[in-house]
Amino acid sequence: MIKVMLVDDHQLLREGLKTILENTNEFEVVAEATDGQNGLQQLETITPDIIILDIRMQPMDGITMLQQLANQHSQLPVVVLTTFDDQEPIQMALKLGAKGYLLKDATRETIIQTLHQALNGQVALEAEIAAKAFQPATPAVAPLSPQNQAILTAVAQGYHSKEIAQTMHLSERTIKAHLTQIYTDFGVFTRAEAVAYALKHHLIEI
Repeated sequence: MIKVMLVDDHQLLREGLKTILENTNEFEVVAEATDGQNGLQQLETITPDIIILDIRMQPMDGITMLQQLANQHSQLPVVVLTTFDDQEPIQMALKLGAKGYLLKDATRETIIQTLHQALNGQVALEAEIAAKAFQPATPAVAPLSPQNQAILTAVAQGYHSKEIAQTMHLSERTIKAHLTQIYTDFGVFTRAEAVAYALKHHLIEI
């Protein structure tokens, strides 16, 4: 039996996925988490074979959980749940090692096929998601200042504002002010979106 962890903040979606998976008689949902932090906590005591992970959750989103797993050199295959418009987070998730991508309205057959491909080490990305997510970057993107580039690179590597402030010998308030300016410049609202945008436009490397 293949053990699955579901990480999503919508109970109805988790219940729907659980029903689909367990009706196959080859998957068993052994853990359910409502956000990334809850998922990481459960991984301390539970070892699933695969994780289905939503991108957009609070307080810890799926991208941040993926970053934490990457930092821990986890080999757990992760399939990301996404919507058609989540193009930049999809790119970020791919860079962080996600093995599959599922639209939230995917069919039963697509869900099962994607999980099997991910378990076999293949990256499963539907053609329509790939076409949307990996459009050519717009060339007219202003570069980051060296300081903002260093801050956002540290964020992409999973460091918190306090840790970045200590490393750069700045106040935590100053780091947060720089991040706010970055969000404004990029037209985004979260750390994950800022990092995804910067990676898409080759403004930082991790």
